[in-house]
Amino acid sequence: MKTTRRAAIPLVPVALVVVIVVIAGAFGYYFLTASGTISSQSAQISTQSSQIVSLGSVVSSQSSQVSTQSAQITSQSGQISAQAAQIATQATQIAADNSEIANLTSKVNSLKTQVTADQAEIQSLTSGYTKANATITSLNSQVASLSMQITSLNGQITSLQAQVSMLESVTGLSDSTTELNAQTFHTGSGGNVSVVTFTAKYAGYLAMTVTSASDYSNEGGTMGITYASSVNSPDYLGIIIPFSNGFYPFGGVPDTLIFPVAPGTITVYLATSDNSSQSATLSVIYYY
Repeated sequence: MKTTRRAAIPLVPVALVVVIVVIAGAFGYYFLTASGTISSQSAQISTQSSQIVSLGSVVSSQSSQVSTQSAQITSQSGQISAQAAQIATQATQIAADNSEIANLTSKVNSLKTQVTADQAEIQSLTSGYTKANATITSLNSQVASLSMQITSLNGQITSLQAQVSMLESVTGLSDSTTELNAQTFHTGSGGNVSVVTFTAKYAGYLAMTVTSASDYSNEGGTMGITYASSVNSPDYLGIIIPFSNGFYPFGGVPDTLIFPVAPGTITVYLATSDNSSQSATLSVIYYY
């Protein structure tokens, strides 16, 4: 049997057709897919357009606000510039103040040092003041004691001045006491009679005055002294004046006889020369 061969189909054209068909299918699929996507995106674009319109209104509003805020910013910028100038001025002032503060701080530190020195000086002066007060108290006590001594010494001086005055009067024989005043005595038959006895404290003299006498030419006076212990007379305890146991006669009427006096007991006598009975009126004054 005879075999009939079919004519061979060319492969290249077939491959091209297949490729075309595949591409066409792919393009169709892509077109369908792209159409859906485009529709979806068109809807989205429409929505976004509405949003854009809305946002445009918002942008317009915000643009107005931005303009207002820009004006405010411009105004505030001017204020900021003015405040910056003030800050710069204040910074300069602060720098000057800081310099002044530093200067004052230095002065304060110097004053603190001076205060510390002054406080030390005050403590030293206070200590000295305390010691001085103690010294003053001691001196006041001494002054009080000395014042008492002065008072006592003034009393002694007053007493001594009185004694000096008395002694001056004694040495001047300016003081006197009347021991007998115009009394009449009679000698009797014994010839002598005691007329007065007294104590003489100081040396001086005695004045015996006769103012009347029965026989003055036969009458006179005599005196006896018993020495006081202050009299330095180791050989005699006393003395009779005149020593010869006679008497000093009266020279007339009136007349005064003067006798020296030493400290002791003094006795004055009226005497006669013949132991006859006579009379006389006598006064005796002691001067010292």
